[in-house]
Amino acid sequence: MKQIFIFFVFIVTSCSGQTEKNQKLINSLTNKKIAIRGNLLKVKETEFRLDYYDSSEKDSHYQFLESKGYQGGGPSWVGIIYGAIKMSDSKLLDDVRFDDEADGVAIWSSDKVKLEKIGRLISIVKTDKKILMQAIRIAEQDGQME
Repeated sequence: MKQIFIFFVFIVTSCSGQTEKNQKLINSLTNKKIAIRGNLLKVKETEFRLDYYDSSEKDSHYQFLESKGYQGGGPSWVGIIYGAIKMSDSKLLDDVRFDDEADGVAIWSSDKVKLEKIGRLISIVKTDKKILMQAIRIAEQDGQME
């Protein structure tokens, strides 16, 4: 009976939709030594925007993403960033709005610190292919990857 209960708990937790956390991404949230990728702008007194255009980066993933069947620009990066957020701190999704464009993404928030954290997540994803692929997988599972 105890084995059946343990198996049941395993099944329930496996199917609960919880995303496995990534310590490297979690650590990047507060590591101010990591350069923010993108351009952080103050739009209004209480509104900020982080613009990220992977296609204009020297280490662009556009062709790689396109070869995998994704759009490669903004819509793909919305998914990748979403996946990275889910692996680090899902609460970052509160109070942010994504606007994808053909080549990039604009992320809006009234909380500048959240956008700085997202900029550091992008830095980690850009330099770690394993994390990039995990972020894509999570975005696919949640219907966020294009």
